[in-house]
Amino acid sequence: MIMAKFKLDDGTEYLAEDFINGYLVNPLLLRGSTPTSPFILRSEQVFSVHCLINKGLKCWGVFDNLVDALICAQNGPSWPDRSSSQRQPAKARRMFTNQKQYS
Repeated sequence: MIMAKFKLDDGTEYLAEDFINGYLVNPLLLRGSTPTSPFILRSEQVFSVHCLINKGLKCWGVFDNLVDALICAQNGPSWPDRSSSQRQPAKARRMFTNQKQYS
């Protein structure tokens, strides 16, 4: 993975794989230097959008393409009025609800 240095609008600099439409893609996350603006983590063909909220890293969504991840980073999560227990991405909810119950 090749990293480059990118400068955000607030003047902070981060190492990341890419910087698309103002959002870092696969930034190097070091203790105390997590971006406060949304960023995208990519692994194989999965893109997840994360944001630092109240000193905690929150996942805003998981997508199978970069375009949808960028839309989420720009517009925010699609669940602003639901409790945190309901904020799992649909794919994860399906995975857990389809599991067999073992006693």
